[in-house]
Amino acid sequence: MVGIGLIGFGRVGRRLFREICARPGLAVNAVAEINPGGREPAQLSANLAYLLAHDTIAGPFPGQVEAAPDALLVEGRRIPLFFDRGPEQLDWAGLGVRILVEASGSDESLARSAPLAGKAVDKVVITRAWQAAHITLVRGVNLGDYDPARHHIVSCSTCTANAAAPVLKLLHENYGVERASLTTVHPALSGDTLMDRPCGNAAAGRSGLTVRPVPSQVAHTTAQVLPELAGRLVSMSLRVPTLVVNALLADVVLARPPRDTAQVLELLGRAAGGDLAGVLAVERGFGGLSRVAADFAGDPHSAVVDANWLALEGPLLRLLIWHDNEYAYCLRVADTLETIAAALG
Repeated sequence: MVGIGLIGFGRVGRRLFREICARPGLAVNAVAEINPGGREPAQLSANLAYLLAHDTIAGPFPGQVEAAPDALLVEGRRIPLFFDRGPEQLDWAGLGVRILVEASGSDESLARSAPLAGKAVDKVVITRAWQAAHITLVRGVNLGDYDPARHHIVSCSTCTANAAAPVLKLLHENYGVERASLTTVHPALSGDTLMDRPCGNAAAGRSGLTVRPVPSQVAHTTAQVLPELAGRLVSMSLRVPTLVVNALLADVVLARPPRDTAQVLELLGRAAGGDLAGVLAVERGFGGLSRVAADFAGDPHSAVVDANWLALEGPLLRLLIWHDNEYAYCLRVADTLETIAAALG
């Protein structure tokens, strides 16, 4: 059993916690979280236990969850909670932690956690893109490139790059990707608010009840794992007032276009049943009728290509790719943790 330390217990942290609990070789040994309101630890512990046990999107936790003043009690197992403690201040080794997962989204926490790799812990895994990581791993693209002797700080990239990169890699290997435009129709994030507020990006600070165009890094994060596509991708995001499931529109210009969409579907189907099994799926709708975003909540695949909206005009291919931006992404992070854990001595 490989001990995991979890920094950040927000949307990704709690969803990842659930998935780690379901993996026989992994166990969360400690959780570190911020306490922005300066609340009493016992009160915040109870609140976090409540949010873990009752999740609006994921549903009830599949097991017993209780709170102690400084810990979570999950199926009777005590998991210490630490509030407002810098990552370097905790005795991770004493807690039995070998892999530290930085899931807070905080730049400061990341900067303080990363140097612990190879010292206080064996490895640090980041649930976001980070240029300074020793390697960025995306299942279906390069997970097999992990080298435990060289890679101590590992990025799992972003949810959208995990959806885009396997599909673009497949298309590039078979048809050649000359250019691609990626537009994400992305659900609300934890920083969104109902009312307008000041924000570094003006549109992102507008009410979460409207559709807001905001910058997207998916072109950059995809090129991190597919460097052959660097300079060929552009991206943007439309933030929408939904809870979960991202829709990714990919308009791809191909160097060697296929004859028709049937040929593309055949390629996707073979990959989904072969090398990309568990990562890629092809959606054909219900009786030929298109489904909607809510229907893909809880889907475990990184990318679900919707055959109903596949279009080809000369060299231009359009794809609609669905993905559960929380659940599917946390599955891929857990896959990465298993890969790293298996290589630990």
